[in-house]
Amino acid sequence: MATPLTGTVIITGGNGSLGSEVALTIAKMQPLVHLLLVARDITHDESVHQVAEKIRLIGPRSLEIVKLDLTSLEEVVVFARHTVQRVLDRIIPPIVGLINSAATLSFVDDGPTKDGFDPVYQVNCLAPFLLTVNLLEGFKMKGSIVLNIGCSAFSEGQLDYFDLHPPQGRSTLSTREGKLRFGSSKLLMSAAMYALRRSLRHTARIPLNICTLDPGVLAGESHLARDLPTSVRVGQKTRRGLRPLVRMFSKTAINPAHVPAKVIAKLVFQSDDRRWLDAEPYYILDDVYEASSVLEVLRDGWKLDRIFEKVMRDAGLAGSSTSSSGLSPSLTP
Repeated sequence: MATPLTGTVIITGGNGSLGSEVALTIAKMQPLVHLLLVARDITHDESVHQVAEKIRLIGPRSLEIVKLDLTSLEEVVVFARHTVQRVLDRIIPPIVGLINSAATLSFVDDGPTKDGFDPVYQVNCLAPFLLTVNLLEGFKMKGSIVLNIGCSAFSEGQLDYFDLHPPQGRSTLSTREGKLRFGSSKLLMSAAMYALRRSLRHTARIPLNICTLDPGVLAGESHLARDLPTSVRVGQKTRRGLRPLVRMFSKTAINPAHVPAKVIAKLVFQSDDRRWLDAEPYYILDDVYEASSVLEVLRDGWKLDRIFEKVMRDAGLAGSSTSSSGLSPSLTP
């Protein structure tokens, strides 16, 4: 009789530099986990075939790689509902971890997605938020985690950036503007996700651990964006050359992807730390902080309410059956 699988871990951007390393690490550490990797292109992207082959070389593992375009909110909902139904039908085990690793960095304004949003905002913030909400029924009731991959760039982000800079059409952005756009999307994502955590715990009594992890600057080739400005490409090469020196001063400065991957895999499967049941953890690699000490907006209840309302509305959740069954836009004490 075959040993039953213990849980499902979903990794968006499962073929990316970090997502693929996380998948490989979990495959090595947790042979009885069902890995469900999400990628935008599973037919023509060589990185998809590479991660699948590497996992197969580890040994017999339960693995799926599924196509999902995060620039389509409809696709996100369809994928999530199909996955939940498979959990309810016991085709796959309950979800124990959702790792929102997919992200996009762009220095070109290509105009809005078909849903009408800036693609960087949609992929980095709206899509993971909508995916999390629509997967709720598929999570294991106790000890599950939603781990959102953040970055230090959020510290320079603006909460109202996408309201002030609606997508206009194809134009090239400066290096500074592109980084500000990316940092703003990550700032909004983390704020909205911690707001969701509060709402689920306070109004729906769902103790899902939703938190952010900053993996530090990653060495190697990034899949985040192509056609990078010259200044960004030069900066990446310089950081790679300085990596041994920089690492002497900060362990989060420049790391190969397998370093944060080990931390992420450990966090997904560690027993629930009682210290963080009511507090909100924010991880910088394996160091943990109270999230409000890192994200100032979490200390402003009114402002956080407005962000939560905006993301709920943009994701098409405001007034929906999902919202009325447990999510409350009011988080102010």
